Amino acid sequence: MSFQKFEWSDELSIGVEKMDQQHQNLVKKINLLIEDINHDSPEVLKDFQEMAKFVIEHFDDEEKYMESIEFPNLEIHRNIHKQLLEKVGEFGQAIESGNLDKGQLINFLKMWLKSHIMGIDMKYGEHAKKVAA
Repeated sequence: MSFQKFEWSDELSIGVEKMDQQHQNLVKKINLLIEDINHDSPEVLKDFQEMAKFVIEHFDDEEKYMESIEFPNLEIHRNIHKQLLEKVGEFGQAIESGNLDKGQLINFLKMWLKSHIMGIDMKYGEHAKKVAA
């Protein structure tokens, strides 16, 4: 079974240049992981760990940015990040132990990326526009 790569589209842009660039970078890392999985590459764990490290840095940058614009839902967003990182950690353990459900991982990453960016991140993007106006 071959998994489809994730395609970036402008509807995923939240209007905050640094965060949009990081989201695009995350799409690239997820696509590399999908490619690894599609080809049963021995690089799956390494590329997953690099993606996870990037996600941690991105969430930290995002939270600092939200603080800087006094985003009112920062704590809710922090909790969502925490839950996502816990799930990422579970997938990391599954890869290490050889018990990875590849379809479940890919579905999680795609759903997370799309719903998180389009749902939750759009809210701080809208808040940033109001603050800048």
